[in-house]
Parts: sequence; C-alpha cells; structure tokens
Amino acid sequence: MVMTGFLLIILFEVILVYIFSFFSNKTSLLLEYPSERKKHNKPVPLIGGVILFLMVLFLSKLGIYENNIISDVVFYIVFAIGIIDDLLEIPYYLKLLLQFIAGIFYINSHHLYFLGFDNLTTKIVTFLFFIVIVNAFNLIDGVNGLLIGIAIIYSLMTLNFEIALLLLILLFFNFQESLFMGDSGAFLVAYILLNSAGKISVDILKLVVFFGYPIYEISSSFLRRILLGRNPFKPDTYHLHHIGVKKFGHVFFLINAYLLSLGFAILSTKKFGLIIYFIVSAIIFVFQINTIKHFEHSKGVSEGNDSDF
Repeated sequence: MVMTGFLLIILFEVILVYIFSFFSNKTSLLLEYPSERKKHNKPVPLIGGVILFLMVLFLSKLGIYENNIISDVVFYIVFAIGIIDDLLEIPYYLKLLLQFIAGIFYINSHHLYFLGFDNLTTKIVTFLFFIVIVNAFNLIDGVNGLLIGIAIIYSLMTLNFEIALLLLILLFFNFQESLFMGDSGAFLVAYILLNSAGKISVDILKLVVFFGYPIYEISSSFLRRILLGRNPFKPDTYHLHHIGVKKFGHVFFLINAYLLSLGFAILSTKKFGLIIYFIVSAIIFVFQINTIKHFEHSKGVSEGNDSDF
C-alpha cells in the first residue's frame, strides 16, 4: 500500500513536469535562455519551483505530508517572489525589498535562539538569517544537481522524506536539463528546509553550521566582492561551484559538494562544530581565491590582459 502511494506520487509529479514543460515551451513563459553566464545549450523551463509548490499543496491536502507549512503565509510569499523574478527578472534591490517583507512575517511566526540575547536582538538576527538562507540557496542553483541534491540531503537529515522524494524526481529531470528550479524553486526549498530544521534546532549558530555549504557560498562571495571593491549583489562566475566544476569536472565536484554538505550538517550536532566549520571554511576560501587567481592569470597570459578575480 505504501509502495503504491509512492508510485502514484511519482506518476503525478512526472505528469505535472511534462504538462508544465509543454506549456512553458509553447508560451515562452518561465524559460531560461542560454547566455554568457548560463551555459546550457537550449532554453530550459524554470518550472521546478512550480512543480514543488503544487506537489506540497497536493500532499498536504491529502494528509500525506503532515506539516503546517501550507498554513504559513511565508510559504506563499517566498514562492510569489520567486515566480515574479522568474517571469520579470526584477532588480536585486526590489527582490531584496520583497524578501524583507517575507522576513518580517517570518520573525513574527518563528522563534529562534541566539546566544541568550533579548527578544529584539534575536528577532533582528533571525531576520538577517532568513534573508541569508533564502539567497544562499538561490546562489547555489548554478550547477545542475547542486541545489536539489543538497536539498535532498537536508531533507533526509530533517526526516522530511516526502520532500526528499519530490526533489529526487526533480533531480532526475534537472540532470537532463529538462527543467531548472528557478528562483521560485530555490526560495521555496530554502524556506521548507529552514522550517524543518527549525523544528530540530532553534539555535541559529547550529543552523549556520547545518546549512554550512550554502552559507559558505554566499558569505565567501560577498567577502570576495567587497574586498575587491565590487558590487556584492552583482552576479559572477567565481563561486565555489563554478570553479569547482571547471577544475574537477561536474560529477566529481557534485559528489564532494554533497559530502561537504553532509559533513557540515553532522558537524552542527558537535560541541565545537562552529569552530571547526570556520576553520574548514577558511581553508576552502584560500583554495578558492588561489584557484581564481590561477584561472585569471592563465586568462591574462592568453589574452594579454591583467589578472583580476
């Protein structure tokens, strides 16, 4: 009986994928076209978030996914922000403003802990943490299989097996470049996982380590750009996942990124987890910067321009 239920869920989700793929390709809505930063070979539907949103609603209404997330207004707000951006590609400052609105709703309905500080300080830190997590998951959606694969690991770690199954199906299509998650998918995944992890631990510092990989990606990107006097919100192709794939290949990098994410998640339960996390992150950052310098030096030699990362 359980197996039949799983098969029906898989079948329904696959049908949704084909329906929305057909609609997206026919109407040219929610399509991501190849560009200098986006190296896929053809327009790809940005429907992963839509599929996940509908499947979570569907399973919740059936009572299969027993989670109160669909009664949380933030669930709908983050999805709406993502869909708007996928359709219109809104400026980062407007997207950030909308995320601030979602963050205000989040801190009014979720209570985390931060070093024993008073309620106001904790709410401010919780607000900032929410903004960071949402954008961190969006940032790692730059390589096929990275966001969804890591999200599956986090889903399993938080005993969110229904979400893991839904994501596994999307991962299959994502590897084939049949769909991308889009901002709607990245934001939705981030919120679902943050909501789930918050039920296991309300300690923000432990959650920082738990979500160690996406936290590293966004913090290292900001640090790198700020040190160079660049706009910290302007996208580039020097994230860890970009240079990792370039240096080691797609599959090898994904395996190591999955292991690193799993390792950080386990580390969050240890006494000195935060200290170890910062040490490991510093080592990775040094490796990342040196690799970027090497890439840019090689590029400068071949093109006759100065090295710049």
